Amino acid sequence: MSVLRKIRKSIARFLICQLADRPPIASPLSGRLHIVVPRWDAKLGDSIVSSFFFREARKLNAQVTVLTVAELATLHAQDFGVDRVIVTGANPRVAQLRNIARQLGPVDVVVHLVGRVQPAEIMFLHWLRPSRVYSLDDDLRCVNRKFGAATAGQGFPERFERVLLDLGAKAVERQYIIPLPTVFHGAADAPQILVNTYASRPDKGLSFNTAVMLLRAVADAYPGKSVGILCSPVSRADAQRLETTVARHNVRALNDLDTPQDAAGYISHAHAVISVDTAIVHMAVGLETRLVAIYPYMGDEHNPWLPPPSTKTIVVYSCQNVQQYRRTGQKNMNAFSIEEVVTGLDRLLSTETETDRLITLHARIVPGLGVATGTLARQLPLISQGFPEVGGCHPGTINLLLERPLVVTRPDHRTAPLAWTPSGRTIEVFDLVRIALEFDHSPRRVPAWLYIAHGSPHRQTPSTHEVIAEALDLDGIQDCRVHLPANAVTLT
Repeated sequence: MSVLRKIRKSIARFLICQLADRPPIASPLSGRLHIVVPRWDAKLGDSIVSSFFFREARKLNAQVTVLTVAELATLHAQDFGVDRVIVTGANPRVAQLRNIARQLGPVDVVVHLVGRVQPAEIMFLHWLRPSRVYSLDDDLRCVNRKFGAATAGQGFPERFERVLLDLGAKAVERQYIIPLPTVFHGAADAPQILVNTYASRPDKGLSFNTAVMLLRAVADAYPGKSVGILCSPVSRADAQRLETTVARHNVRALNDLDTPQDAAGYISHAHAVISVDTAIVHMAVGLETRLVAIYPYMGDEHNPWLPPPSTKTIVVYSCQNVQQYRRTGQKNMNAFSIEEVVTGLDRLLSTETETDRLITLHARIVPGLGVATGTLARQLPLISQGFPEVGGCHPGTINLLLERPLVVTRPDHRTAPLAWTPSGRTIEVFDLVRIALEFDHSPRRVPAWLYIAHGSPHRQTPSTHEVIAEALDLDGIQDCRVHLPANAVTLT
């Protein structure tokens, strides 16, 4: 921001304060509170960090209205359960705020935890006349819950928690709400380690060369684990170029990421995530996935957006020239130790549990009983009502003779008894286990499911199992590798 622009903004703020900055009228809060939360900064990560506030506010029987941009409106309404969402522009101007103030009606509380309230926002607070305003801008008279000095050194989760406690909450659960996909088709093929090098601005992400070195270091340190490059539609081409340049067999760009829900699906299945300071960090925190977060180091300056302390999180810092940053606003996220990232990853992955491990078995494709095609055509529509992810499977099974017999002990889904025959007299239960198939002719792992029909003769032969998947051309293919979750099966 230029010096002239800073002067203009300071003058505008001074004049608006003279006109509209008044202390709130003291009145006790009673009845059902109407809380307004401006979230018009258009930042997904910030929204995720504050997501628990809305869940906890409902426990106070408060009505919550969020003011946010169109891209985040559905997230707040459907995933966060906000009572009302009013769509605004990013950092709206006076005319739009005047119109919003008319729409809102009586407001008891405004929660606007920013360090400096803008002139248009001061006018907005003047029009709303709430009883309480929570903000970090201690200089304003209209802010009567001054959290700037009082919460210095605290992160934003702690600050939102303090608001809730001040409003009467007895205890606060700070678990973030993460939007997950209704159906996640990449489950069986999800990489075990995810790396995100991208951010909203180039200076907040890694340079191409640093990203290449980081990915190679991770891939070489863990040759037995798959590594996925997280990207958005905007960065997809660059991620593909990264994959090509890194040139490691276990590294691939994830080209099917179109929404935050898609990213969350992959994060929920990953063993660990490495990410620069973006929404991906906060998603990993909310999903309790192991995380190495790369953050800028600003000397003694506190960063309230750091992930909360956790045994599952390690922060690696990229050293900054603080004076240069304050002068230009540009960060350098490449001044960190790749060795420190890999060491942190080692520490986190040393705590892997049984649910993280995969078993890989060789299998031979063998002829089946010849009846599955007809029966599955009737069974799949019923099974997919409770387990939608198998709805796109081909109505026929792949019969596999495994190198080791196994028994399914923890299916991902067990159906209710289903009357699947035309007469309705045959009732059967089905177990489904998410697996992946790997063939020599293709580097892609194919998502598939062990299909265990409780009435099938195959249950008596634990070395032979039926598998369902998308339609596959297996002409001439006799063998494959099967990747199964270790906690779902017992080898016999």
